[in-house]
Amino acid sequence: MNWRALLLAVILGTVVFGGLHAQTNTTNTPSNDSSLTTPNRLKINLTLGDPTELKVREGDTVNRGQVLSDKEAERSRLERDQRERLLAIANVEGQLVPILQPAPALRELPPVSYTVEETAIQLAEIKLAQAQRNLATAIEADPFISAKAKVERSLADVEAAHRAFELQQRKLDAVNGLRGLPPEMLTHETEKLRQAKTTLEGKEAEYKFFQAEYFQVETDRRKELTDLQSKVSIARGELEQAQSRLRAAKENRELAEYNHRITISRRAEEENQVAINVANQKLDREFKLAQLREQLSAVEEKLNGIVQVESPYSGTIRRIKFDRQTDGKLAVTLYLDTTGPSPTN
Repeated sequence: MNWRALLLAVILGTVVFGGLHAQTNTTNTPSNDSSLTTPNRLKINLTLGDPTELKVREGDTVNRGQVLSDKEAERSRLERDQRERLLAIANVEGQLVPILQPAPALRELPPVSYTVEETAIQLAEIKLAQAQRNLATAIEADPFISAKAKVERSLADVEAAHRAFELQQRKLDAVNGLRGLPPEMLTHETEKLRQAKTTLEGKEAEYKFFQAEYFQVETDRRKELTDLQSKVSIARGELEQAQSRLRAAKENRELAEYNHRITISRRAEEENQVAINVANQKLDREFKLAQLREQLSAVEEKLNGIVQVESPYSGTIRRIKFDRQTDGKLAVTLYLDTTGPSPTN
């Protein structure tokens, strides 16, 4: 083999693109021509994934650059995968990106004030104190002194009148027992007895009047004290009610503040969860896009790696030899004869 044949073998060499392998071996006749000569016989090694990828048969004449093998099925599958990945990427990119919307501000509780309740307590305390003073004043003031004194004086008058009446009665009895007294004296003593009786009856009537007055004062006194005690009890009840309303207002405020804190905590938790969900959706979107783009890049890389094996020279396919099958790949050898007449274009 001269240097021209050696140079041709180096140029043809072995062609490998992704799982498609083509190798040519040449046999040349010696020639003294100084230009590069065409080999008379060329052996082309192919690696096929499927027999249908072979585009020539034994006896076929081929032109230079004519396709010898082509992975049409794999190219169609990869192009379909490419379209699917592009469509998936477009769909994901077309999805609305979630935006974190701030929640409306939570209104604060109004300033706390217990003025109404405290004022009601103050008024109730004043009313109770006044009622207690009125009761104490009524107890200290003894309305029975005057009435009792009248009754006692009247009773003394009755007793004195009764003694005077008895004394005049004994005196008249004594006068009646004496003889020789003038009748005028008996008449006089009898008149004095009548007057003493009249005085006694008057004093007794006066005593009964003062005694009835005392009983009335006692009845009025009992009623007055009962009314004053009732007013004290009512005032004390009103004070307790006002104090109870203040306690209820404070308890309601504490409950409102507790519920407000719970609402703030729940709102913060919800906002955090929304933020996490939005972040997760964005991350999921970016992950899907990255995954699809990576898949698309792999598909395009494989697609770019698929090439057609073309005939380096015009000639006739004298023989096709199926050598072996390894890992699902079929090794095929083509024998190209370039000595015959060139096929017409």
